[in-house]
This record gives sequence, structure tokens and C-alpha cells, in this order.
Amino acid sequence: MERGAIKASGLAGRIALVVASVLVSLVVLEVACRLVRGGPGALAHWPNLARGRIIQVGDACSYADDARLGWALPAHCRSPTYNVIDGLREGPPGAPPAGSPILVTGSSFAMGDEVGDDETWPAYLQGLTGRRVVNAGVSGYALDQTVLRTEAIAPRLAPAVVVVSFTAGDIWRNELSVAFSREKPYFALVDGHLELRNVPVAKPARRQLPLPWLARLFGRSMLAREIVERLGLQNGWYYDEVQAMPSGSGPTISCLLMQRLAGLGMPVVVMAQYGRGVWIDEGAYKAKAMRDIGRVLGCARDAGLVPFDLAEALKPAVQALGLDAIFRAEHQTPEGNRVVAELIQQELVRRRLLAPNGER
Repeated sequence: MERGAIKASGLAGRIALVVASVLVSLVVLEVACRLVRGGPGALAHWPNLARGRIIQVGDACSYADDARLGWALPAHCRSPTYNVIDGLREGPPGAPPAGSPILVTGSSFAMGDEVGDDETWPAYLQGLTGRRVVNAGVSGYALDQTVLRTEAIAPRLAPAVVVVSFTAGDIWRNELSVAFSREKPYFALVDGHLELRNVPVAKPARRQLPLPWLARLFGRSMLAREIVERLGLQNGWYYDEVQAMPSGSGPTISCLLMQRLAGLGMPVVVMAQYGRGVWIDEGAYKAKAMRDIGRVLGCARDAGLVPFDLAEALKPAVQALGLDAIFRAEHQTPEGNRVVAELIQQELVRRRLLAPNGER
């Protein structure tokens, strides 16, 4: 064999070895990421995570267009674990208790992503309080959408108390006019006041929203999602976003939204929730999340609302049971939701918003 051919053969072999090493390393990292973020069950369940992030549940349960909120739950939806009645997530089986209900609003942590109808924390809270708990959470909502939905539902429902759940991501999405490839309303800051913009919200041109091509290729990879989230590469990679307000204005908008909630004239608990990613992060992402959430909770207190931070309240359960017992890929497990419901019930009693037997 000629010397040139031998060199070419050796180079090809080294390249093949490097490529094989890289592929093996990526597989190992993917498995590790799945075990850390989703537990053993994530090794057998590989949906397109990017598709899930733009909130497409399926043909029967696809989110409905909403001229004021951008999107909302469908009027009715039936599936083995996820059901909607009158635009609200279904609760535990059986007739709901009579009397003034508890209204829950928020995004995916309130609605109960990754669990069945009777495994959400609003469902467990109903059993603990003996009161009907209306779950009006909608996945993907920014805090501005949550407040608008609360203002629409609370006056006609006349609840005993409202629990408004939010996460750090909900604060930051206040700045967007397009989130998860869907148009949404947003509030502009004008002379220290909020002005509602992008309403009525334009309907999407197609029901099945397209994914960016990279998300179609790598959307099933949890490692890819982790990289995308850490580096802030979602826009155009995983889904489309459009920045409508300056970056960093989300907490200021949220603080003014607390004043709108105070205008409801009823008891409102503003509760901060945290995804698995915040619990395992010890860097700048967690520091920013905690800082912004703390500011919003402070504004809630100043507005006369009841702030409730799950960070410290949930820590003993995480330490005692382990993170995998409390969280799945990002949201709480049924056990995690049960613990959260117990903590909320205790807080409502401690604040004298409910009596120990559920009366008010």
C-alpha cells in the first residue's frame, strides 16, 4: 500500500474514532440528563419536548384561540388523564363540595402538567379543605395572562379565596408579544402605568404551529433542551418569541399587576412555584429567578395581598423524600403536588383565610 494511502487510512480511522467518542459521550450525557431531570421514567418516554412547549396537547385537546388571552383551554376535552369541562381542568371524581369555592389560576404548575386530573395540587387541595377548588390554570401563561384570566373569572365565581400561582418564567414572559410561537397580550409601561396591548390577539394562520427545523431534528433530546434553556437560545431554535418590552422589565410589570389583583376586593394568595431546573441549579439562572420572584412577592405584600413562597416551604420535603419523589421532568409528581396542597392548606389556615375544617 502506498504511503499516501496509509496516511489517508490512518486519518480516516482517527476521525472515525473521534466521531464515535463524541457520539458515545452525547448518548451518556443524554441518559444522565434524563435521569436527573425526569427520573428513570424519562428513559422510556421520548416526546418532542419542543412541540410540548408550544402547548399542543392533541387534536381533541388543542388549546383554543382566545382574543383577550391569546390561548385558553378548550371548552371540553376528554382523554385518559387530561380532561376539561367548561374550559377548566377537571378535578377529583364525584360531585364537588358546595359553598364558596377556592379559585386557582396560573400556568402549567397550577394546571398540573405531567400528572392526571386527580393528581394536581388543586385536586388534592379540594380534598384537604372540603371546598370545591376551581382549577383555571393554563400552561404557558405569562403572569399578565394569569392576571387577566383571574380578573375574568373571579368576579362571577365569587370565591372564598384566590390562589394565584406563578414561576420565574411567568414573570419574564410578561415582556413578550409572542410566546411558544403563539401571539399573546402584553402590558406596556406608560408613565408608570400599565396599558394593555395586542388585544384582540390575532389568531394563528394554522392550527398546527410549525416547529423550527432544529427543533424537529433535536426536539426529543432532553440534553438539547437543557442547552437551549441554559444559553437562552429558545427563540428560533425551539419556538418563536417576540420581545415587545425591554428585557428586564418583567418584574416591574409584575409589580403593577399585583395592584390589579388587589383591585378584585377579595382575598388573594400570590404563590411562587419553582421547577425542577431551579432546584438543581446553583448558578446565575437560579439567582435571577430567586431575585425576581422575591421582588414580585414583596410587591404582592405591599399591595395588601398574601405572598407565599414555596422555596423554603417545600425544602424539607425535598430533603426528606429526594428530588425524584417531588419532581418529574420539570413539574411536580403526584406526591409533590400532594405536599404542595398540604402546604397551601396550612398557609390558608395560618393566615385565617380558611378555618381548619375548611370554613371561612
